[in-house]
Amino acid sequence: MKKTLKDSSIIGLALFATFFGAGNLIFPPFLGLQSGTGWLSGNIGFIITGVFFPIMAIYIIAYAGGTVDQLTKKVHPKFSQWILLGIMLFSSFIAIPRTGAVTHELGFQAVFPSIPAAPIVIIFFALTYYFVNDRNNVIDKVGTFLTPALVVILIAIIISGVINPVGQPVDTEISSSFVNAFLGGYQTGDLLVSFMVASVFISHIVGKGYRSVKERNKMTAFAGLIAFIFLVIIYSGLLYLGASVSGMYPQNVDRAELLLGIVESILGTGGLYGLGIVVALACLTTAIGLTTAVAQFFDGFTNGKLSYKTTAAIVCVLGIAIALLGVDRIVFLATPLYEAIYPICIVVILVGIFHKHLPNAASFQGAVLLTVIISVAQALTAAINIPFISRLIGMIPLSSNGFAWLIPAIIGFIGGAIIGRFIEKEKSTKQSIAS
Repeated sequence: MKKTLKDSSIIGLALFATFFGAGNLIFPPFLGLQSGTGWLSGNIGFIITGVFFPIMAIYIIAYAGGTVDQLTKKVHPKFSQWILLGIMLFSSFIAIPRTGAVTHELGFQAVFPSIPAAPIVIIFFALTYYFVNDRNNVIDKVGTFLTPALVVILIAIIISGVINPVGQPVDTEISSSFVNAFLGGYQTGDLLVSFMVASVFISHIVGKGYRSVKERNKMTAFAGLIAFIFLVIIYSGLLYLGASVSGMYPQNVDRAELLLGIVESILGTGGLYGLGIVVALACLTTAIGLTTAVAQFFDGFTNGKLSYKTTAAIVCVLGIAIALLGVDRIVFLATPLYEAIYPICIVVILVGIFHKHLPNAASFQGAVLLTVIISVAQALTAAINIPFISRLIGMIPLSSNGFAWLIPAIIGFIGGAIIGRFIEKEKSTKQSIAS
C-alpha cells in the first residue's frame, strides 16, 4: 500500500508538472480578469478544457489498452499515426520552443530586463536534454524533485492573494464567462499533451510493476486524481487572482504584464523572483515531458532510424532556434493550429469514452470526419481570411460561440451509425445468400 501511494504520488505530480506549463500560468489570471464577477462560471469552463478533458484522456487511453492507436483504430488503422504525427510536429515547432521563450521573457527578463535571450535559452534546453536523456528515470526525477518546488511556490502566491486580495471582482463586458474560458482553455494545449504523453506515463506505470490491466488502470486513475486536484486548486486560485484585479486593469492588458502586476501587488518586488523560479520550473517540467514524448514517438515511428537520444537532441536544438523568435511570434503561429487540432481531440475523447459500446465503427468515423472538415476550415479562416468559408461556417449553429464543430460531430456520429448499420445488414444479407 505504501509503495502504491508513493508511486501514484510521484507519477501524479509528474503528470501535473507536464501539463502545467507557462501558458497554464499566464492564461487563468487573464481569463479571471475578463470574467470579473463571473469568475466562478469562467473557472468551471476553464477546468473542463484545461483539466477534465486532459486527465480523462489519459484514463480513456489507458482503458482502451494503453496507446492512442488502440483508442482510435476504429476510425482508421493509421489515424493514430496521423494525429500523433501532427501533434508531435506541432509540439516540436511550437509548444516546446515556447517554453524556452517564456522562460526568458517572463522568468528572467521581468527581473533582469537587460539579460540576453540566447544564454538563457541555451541553458534551458541543455537542462531539458539532461533530464530527458535518462529515459528510464525521467518521470521519477520530475515528480520527485522539480514538481514539489513548483507546487509550494505557486500555492504560497495563491494563498497570499486570497487572504489579502488586491481588489474585488467587478462586472465585465464578457457575455458568457463560461464560453470564453472554455475556449481559452484551448491555449493550454493540455489535451494535445495527453495524446502525446499518455503512452509514456502508462508504460512507466507498467514498468513500476503494475502489469495487469486492473492494476495499470487503477494506478492511472490514482495518478490522474492527484494531478486533477492540484490543477483545479492552482487554476482556480490563479483565475480568482485575475478576477480580483478586474477593476484595476484594462481587458486588453498583456498577459505577462498582468501576472507580473498581480504577483508584485501581493508579494512586492521580491515576489517577482519567486515567480521567475515558478516560470522556469513550469516551463522546464513541460519541456521535459513533451520532449520525452516526441523522442519516444519518432524512435518508434522511424523504427529506430531516429533514435530516442538523437531525436531529443534535434528537438532541443530546434527549440533553441525557434525560441529566439520570441513568445509573440510563436503564439501567433500557434492559434490557428490549436483551432484545427483541439476539437478533433475533444471528439476523439468524448466518443472514446464509449468506444467499446459504439453501435459500429462508422459512427466514430463520421463524428471525426466532419469534425476534421469543420475545424480545419475554421483554422484556415483564422490564418488567412477566406470570406466564402467564413460565411459557410457562420451558418452552422453555435459557430458564433466557438463551437462550430459540435453539431457536425453529432450529425456525423448519427449519420455514420445509420450508414454503418445499412452496411452491416448488406454484408449479412450477402453472407446469407452465399451460404
